[in-house]
Amino acid sequence: MCRRRLGVLLVGMTVAMFLAAGPAATKVGAQEALIEADPLVVKARADLQATQAAAHVAAADLERTTEQRDAVQADIVKHQTEIGDLEQQRTDLATQVDGLLQNVRARAAALYVAGGDGTTFLDMLTGPVLEAARRKELGDAAARNDRATMRQLKETRRQLGLVQDHLRNEQTNLESQHASLNDLLGRLEQQRVILDQRVAAANAALKRAREIGALHAAGEPIMGPATLSAAQMMAWYNAQGYRPRLSAGVTVTQLAQMFIQEGSDEGVRGDFAFAQAIIESGGFSAAPANNYSGLGWCDSCSRGTSFPTPRDGIRAQIQLLLNYANPYSRASQLHHPPSPYWWDSDPVKAARYFDTYFAKGWAPTWSDMGHGNWATDPKYAGKGIGVYRRMVAFTQGVPAA
Repeated sequence: MCRRRLGVLLVGMTVAMFLAAGPAATKVGAQEALIEADPLVVKARADLQATQAAAHVAAADLERTTEQRDAVQADIVKHQTEIGDLEQQRTDLATQVDGLLQNVRARAAALYVAGGDGTTFLDMLTGPVLEAARRKELGDAAARNDRATMRQLKETRRQLGLVQDHLRNEQTNLESQHASLNDLLGRLEQQRVILDQRVAAANAALKRAREIGALHAAGEPIMGPATLSAAQMMAWYNAQGYRPRLSAGVTVTQLAQMFIQEGSDEGVRGDFAFAQAIIESGGFSAAPANNYSGLGWCDSCSRGTSFPTPRDGIRAQIQLLLNYANPYSRASQLHHPPSPYWWDSDPVKAARYFDTYFAKGWAPTWSDMGHGNWATDPKYAGKGIGVYRRMVAFTQGVPAA
């Protein structure tokens, strides 16, 4: 699966026609069957699914490259910081070397002034002033100090060499990172062009499908009021034998209430979103980091998006459903700001990403899901619709509250 962040279509027959009873409903059903069997309709649907799937693949490629670029940029910043630290270490070590050299030179100068040969400190201590034992003691101490200074000088020079080698390696790595970044930037531009072309092709196929009536109101619209209450949803859920594994402090009952509330806030069917979460999380048995709808997961991903709270995970799901369903959705019209954990942490960028989502309006009904719309599984739509209809069938006669 792959569902990265990168008005309901009412074409042909109306919802009222599908809900009509008696002979009229039979007639409508016959008309629908004729439309569905029309080769042009079949081809239009196939073209639409293929072009949308291709656009989603291009979007996933673009996002992967964007993530690589961001990672490389972060590495460049890290290397630049480390190079700065190494430069300071080299400066400090060079200062130490200079200090040690000055000590050695000062001692050599003292020897020279004292008339020694520069090879031993005993020369500067000879004379009638000091006794022999005292001269030997001071000479030995001076010699020991000199040897220690020379050892320290040698070690400091060695460390300086290591720092310099490390610095050269870091600079080489940084140059490699810059080259990689330039390559990624070039790929990004190419992938943006490809994505634009595939989105245009998908939109053209969508337009053709509309024009010939290949799309209609059947298929369970994503937008609209919930049919089931949280209590009815839970009555069905509790009868299924699921074993939820949720973050501490939250229950499935609370989640069901959140789905209804968040869906109502944005005009999305929260009960159907709950059914989608059942499919995605295995009945909430696998919902790490409050992610109940597989957001951020893809066929080659090892982890999905993390959300700090259950409501944040549900809100991001509802907002993405809204964007898939309504080509005219805008961040300024949302009941809640665009999710910072899905769209972007920067509110301005989050609003822009929400408004310019490339697949906006591509899945006005649940039957339009799959083939890239939310998931690559071609049977994805049927799975979600199946869970929802089983919930409805189960709750016949179950009180709404």
